[in-house]
Amino acid sequence: MIWIIARREVLSCYTSASGWIALATAQLLLAWLLFLQLEVYLKILPELTAKGSPMGIIDLVISPTLSSAALVLLILIPLQGMGSFADEQRSGRMALLLSAPVSSWQLVAGKWLGLLLSILPLLLLPLLMAWVLELGSAVDPGRLAASFLGLLLFAGMVAAISIWLSSISEQPLTAAAMSWGLLFLLWLLDGSSGGVMQLLSLNTHLSPFLQGVVATQHLAYFVAITLTALGFATHRIWRLGGGE
Repeated sequence: MIWIIARREVLSCYTSASGWIALATAQLLLAWLLFLQLEVYLKILPELTAKGSPMGIIDLVISPTLSSAALVLLILIPLQGMGSFADEQRSGRMALLLSAPVSSWQLVAGKWLGLLLSILPLLLLPLLMAWVLELGSAVDPGRLAASFLGLLLFAGMVAAISIWLSSISEQPLTAAAMSWGLLFLLWLLDGSSGGVMQLLSLNTHLSPFLQGVVATQHLAYFVAITLTALGFATHRIWRLGGGE
């Protein structure tokens, strides 16, 4: 049942012009940023070689591009997911969904998985562009794999927050605005100050993945927030279905 709901969400994304336009625009933006970073790298390459700098193409081109990809995902996913439940409530289709033989958690999980699968090309294409650079330079496949894992966990968290906030609003744009507000707050938190700020800072937990470091505390951060947001969304849908 979860897969059926997810499939419906993916099809709804790719059968609409807006979904294709959003993904194409995001991909063109990332390609442009990659070529800008590559142009700068080629200009300073003689200087780096003369100084014997350990900084390479993955540090100066790929990692900044993947960091930009994370920011694009932060903007695009709430835009794609704002109507997941908000549209259903606004149009009156929510009653039909709640009458179906499917539990609240299956409905939420299906919506979340569908949203995640619909933006999967935006995760894969920047990594593919980075891998193409292997033709002319040394690219660490382990670091690329860690970066993909980090972006996937990040996208899953953003999708979960978008689904949750869509479930508590009847206006898609309001849901998107709330998602952007919360996510940019986490993004802008200064993790260098330590304490709670470091614990909640999104960049503090994402950056190590882009540097090729996979650590338990960073995995736990994304998994915990994702499960919490999905739990809140499930409770909200359960209450809308008459749960007490």
